[in-house]
Amino acid sequence: MALKSFKSAATLVAGAVAGAVMLLTATPASAANPPYDGCPAWALCLYQDGGGSGSKAIVVPPAAGGHTEIVRLTKVHFLNGTLANDQVSSWLNNSQCQIEFWDDAYGELHPSQVDFATSWNWGAKADYAAGTSTYYNNDRISGLRFYCP
Repeated sequence: MALKSFKSAATLVAGAVAGAVMLLTATPASAANPPYDGCPAWALCLYQDGGGSGSKAIVVPPAAGGHTEIVRLTKVHFLNGTLANDQVSSWLNNSQCQIEFWDDAYGELHPSQVDFATSWNWGAKADYAAGTSTYYNNDRISGLRFYCP
């Protein structure tokens, strides 16, 4: 009987040691998503950081058929709760819509079109992070105008 208890105890200790080794040698899980990750079809995804990283806001354009819609980013939030107005650093268009990206969409100061996505161009994206040729558009977008053929 004592031999059986000894074998059980040895098996238990060996299992505990193996489990501890696995815990100590496991690689840490990545906290960051891949660039432009998780943007559904028929959506425009706005990213808080450059390169399609950081928190995202998902904007669903109007239905196809010649519909036009203006979206003010003063009413859109990133998934982390931050207001998207003047906080967009990159975007990905997974819709068939043409999109105009506007600075000062209310026209109170000097409204200007910041960027443009052509219709029928799924996967079009832009990056305004430092070091890109369009860095001067970083955090300027405050409104969107969709035209969906």
